[in-house]
Amino acid sequence: MTTVILAEKPSQAASYAGALKHSVKKDGFFEIQDPIFPDETFITFGFGHLVELAEPGHYDEKWKNWALDALPIFPQQYDFQVAADKKKQFKIVSGLLKKSDTIIIATDSDREGENIAWSIIHESGAFSTKKTYKRLWINSLEKDVIRSGFQNLKPGMDYYPFYQEAQTRQIADWLIGMNGSMLYTLNLRSKGANGTFSLGRVQTPTLYMIYQRQQMIEHFKKEPFYEIESLIKATNGSFKALLSPSQRFSTKEELLSFVSSKGAAIGTQPGTIKDLQTKMKKTNSPNLFSLSSLQSKINQLYKATASQTLKAM
Repeated sequence: MTTVILAEKPSQAASYAGALKHSVKKDGFFEIQDPIFPDETFITFGFGHLVELAEPGHYDEKWKNWALDALPIFPQQYDFQVAADKKKQFKIVSGLLKKSDTIIIATDSDREGENIAWSIIHESGAFSTKKTYKRLWINSLEKDVIRSGFQNLKPGMDYYPFYQEAQTRQIADWLIGMNGSMLYTLNLRSKGANGTFSLGRVQTPTLYMIYQRQQMIEHFKKEPFYEIESLIKATNGSFKALLSPSQRFSTKEELLSFVSSKGAAIGTQPGTIKDLQTKMKKTNSPNLFSLSSLQSKINQLYKATASQTLKAM
């Protein structure tokens, strides 16, 4: 019996191997020996997306060159292929997956991780109802978390709909990018603009949001506003009181009108504290850092990269 653990990238595979009792690094994979896995076990990995959607020219000659009359690009079916610079690793991964009896999907614990893993499995011709599929679902690469995750694997097919959803999104992105980029680029070039203009489902609206924010910053004009606060003097001292919920007024007249509507006035005046509430609150100590949360915090504080933090640890 052979078990193959499929990681998303080399560093992830190395973390898995380091958490197990004994591992030997080979070309494109690790040989593993550990009580968790009594059978022959290997860890292999992709470089992210080993498998990607084919280019438009793969489907039809007319889509090889950009032309408005070739639009829309809309294949009847969608083919996947392996990039030339990734074929060596794909061959290694494919060979291991084909000979396996159990495949443990250990890519990132999200929809894209599912997409990457199942795309590789299908393109390898390694999908079979005779195989057992398991899922490692963890969010940290600490050794204890990895070992616990491998000891508590989940049924792999339970997450298959994540792959179907992610691949649907991937195809939609491809259609928008291929058609939109060609359409806008050719139209803008006809109006004298130079270059290639890339459009994307996420990229384009995100860039527009950045543009809008930049426009707001560049055209920002200071405007005065008014807020209400009060200094309360009581028998045993004084304290500052703020209007809650907080409210701003664009003119002093608006503020005075609001104060008057509450039966108050600007200046010193007597008042009554109608209600005093005392609450006991407890705050738990924060959880210890996981490696990923530590890397995020250190980057936020000191701009150190994830690898620098890992090396320091």
